[in-house]
Amino acid sequence: MAENLENISISEIVAQTKHLEIKARKMVNSSLQNDYKSSFKGRGMEFDEVRAYTPGDSVRDIDWNVTARMNEPFVKTFIEERELQTYFIVDISASGDFGSIKSKRHIMAEITALLGFTSFFANDKTGLILVSDQIEKIIPPMHNYSHILRIIRDVFYYPSSSKATNLNNVFRKANLLIKKKAIIFILSDFFDNSYEHALGTLSKKHEIIPIVIKDPIESDFTSPYSFPIIAELEDMESGQTILRTLGKKSITDSESFTDQYKRIFRKLGLEHAEIDASSDYLRIIDKLLRKHTRR
Repeated sequence: MAENLENISISEIVAQTKHLEIKARKMVNSSLQNDYKSSFKGRGMEFDEVRAYTPGDSVRDIDWNVTARMNEPFVKTFIEERELQTYFIVDISASGDFGSIKSKRHIMAEITALLGFTSFFANDKTGLILVSDQIEKIIPPMHNYSHILRIIRDVFYYPSSSKATNLNNVFRKANLLIKKKAIIFILSDFFDNSYEHALGTLSKKHEIIPIVIKDPIESDFTSPYSFPIIAELEDMESGQTILRTLGKKSITDSESFTDQYKRIFRKLGLEHAEIDASSDYLRIIDKLLRKHTRR
């Protein structure tokens, strides 16, 4: 998945990003667009025009100078100054290459396409931070079509220099890198420990939306036989191997990680989503944005 970009032809990149763009455009309907805009408000209001007062208008918006000249009430109207920054922090450590249907990284690229184009259509600037146990790449926020395609391409293809994960380290560094308040979508399987404090610090400054990428086989492996199977499993990040009896049970420590991130998100007041290859991305993200709006 994350092969060297130099080995990928331009036509391959364009073909892949075009596919994701078409899928994203189909998924970005008016409902999701409205939920996105209502979830993330701009930084202020900008004067638009003056119009005649209608019942229900706020008295605070009356333009008293125009009202005096015209001898009837007029109100000022405003439009929202969005100019928001949206960042994707995407975990490209080795565990992202795993997937029984499609890889977690493939799923992250599709979700980035969906939300990236949603951000683009809302006229927000979008940036990317690729991470493992360190910051792998930073793309500063911009607002143009080719920029979104570049972000999607890099989520899909950019090669990580490390197989490991260290969310504590990358959250601390992201807090230093992102100066202006931003919307931050974090895409990871959250197979890590000791990141609660760093994530809490990041969430005090920014709007954090964790999206947990999962694979069904990690937590529910059903043996094709009537008897358990003893298998040697290799950790994709550490390279360590273990013997595990496989029945209808977890083949990883995903249950403990799940309990952990749910506890952390609940403590920090963060709404999150869990997505795998069989998920309806649009429905889940639409629901997530609605919950974020209510919060």
